[in-house]
Amino acid sequence: MEIKITTNDLVSVIGAAKALGWPKMRIYRWVDAGKLLGVKLGGILFIPVSEVERLKDKTDEAQGSGS
Repeated sequence: MEIKITTNDLVSVIGAAKALGWPKMRIYRWVDAGKLLGVKLGGILFIPVSEVERLKDKTDEAQGSGS
């Protein structure tokens, strides 16, 4: 099975952390724990934009349910 990813589909760990409002170490821990998909290219970890959007949606739902 072949998966094609373009650089527009990926965001840096720092970019993902900023988008989610998380510390960057949480991104690394979640990738290590298998809770978040990460892609290493040239030894640098990137996060697919779809994963960031998925987590943003979950965060928005959790915040909205408390109202």
